[in-house]
Amino acid sequence: MNCAQSNSHSRSPVSSIQLDPSKKSFKLGEVLKINIQTKLKQGLLEKVEISLDGKIIQTSKDLTNSIIIKTLDWGVGKHIVKVSAIKTDGVSGDNYEEIFVTSDTKPIQYSYQIIAEYPHNPSHFIQGFEFHDNKLYEGTGQEGTSGIYLLNLQTGKTIKEHKLDDQYFGEGITILNNKIFQLTYKNQIGFVYDLNTFDLLNTWKYKSKEGWGLTNDGHSLIMSDGSENIYFINPDTYQEERKIQVCNDYDLVKNLNELEYIKGEIWANIWTTNTIVIIDPKSGKIIGEINLSGLSGTILQSQREQIDVLNGIAWNPVTDKIYVTGKLWPKIFEIKLIKSNN
Repeated sequence: MNCAQSNSHSRSPVSSIQLDPSKKSFKLGEVLKINIQTKLKQGLLEKVEISLDGKIIQTSKDLTNSIIIKTLDWGVGKHIVKVSAIKTDGVSGDNYEEIFVTSDTKPIQYSYQIIAEYPHNPSHFIQGFEFHDNKLYEGTGQEGTSGIYLLNLQTGKTIKEHKLDDQYFGEGITILNNKIFQLTYKNQIGFVYDLNTFDLLNTWKYKSKEGWGLTNDGHSLIMSDGSENIYFINPDTYQEERKIQVCNDYDLVKNLNELEYIKGEIWANIWTTNTIVIIDPKSGKIIGEINLSGLSGTILQSQREQIDVLNGIAWNPVTDKIYVTGKLWPKIFEIKLIKSNN
């Protein structure tokens, strides 16, 4: 993508962007040089601004300049370099270049071993799944059946619950600062509840058109919206602090659904698949892939009721155990990862 835009075609400055090395796709950690050549038909140049993803990274008064870029500082994904040349009379011209950064490593592959099985309410269309203080919490979706629950892991029974109004389709949940945060699918509204009473404390609006997964790192809410983006949100102001794009060693990865923050990593279900990806929260690169094929098959062998997709990751930091389940699944599985040989 390399297109000039201006507010005066006859008198606007034109800047060319050349990448060294001359390519559009880079591995994370590569260094490149961006060379800028600005031409003026008339008038005087006031400044040239070079921006990366909307943030100005260099300002110059020279017609010819360059800048060294370290992709390690960008993170993976698509990035836009913009050059704005502005004359002293206010006439300007913009030029853009899209650069794609992929992961510098292939994801480690994992399979699994089932350690234990526990009952799960098969009517729960699970959207959020999290342990807090050795207690299991769950959020469910679909209009008319959405809610938040405190569950007994051993029996699958509900200890406490709060139902959403029928107009809302509940999505991911997470617990931070003695509050339960819950997303909704298409309402762009998040709910905040008191952890102990489940009383509604607050609501907030988010920019994403859809809410999918939610977790936290002890400081920020971490949210997905079905795209390749993951957003870090201040839990007090609800302002976006930063975002990452999720990418493996060759392409962006979308449909990031239920999230879990485990020992400094973000785990995410890939919607409609049997795969969980492990994401570096700093760069966005995928560092691991867990193949859970076969879990749903063990359920289908023992029942005739319809089940939906895998969706639900819960790590209990007290016991260091990992649990997974799915939408309308009658079971919760405690699993252990097994690193593949390939």
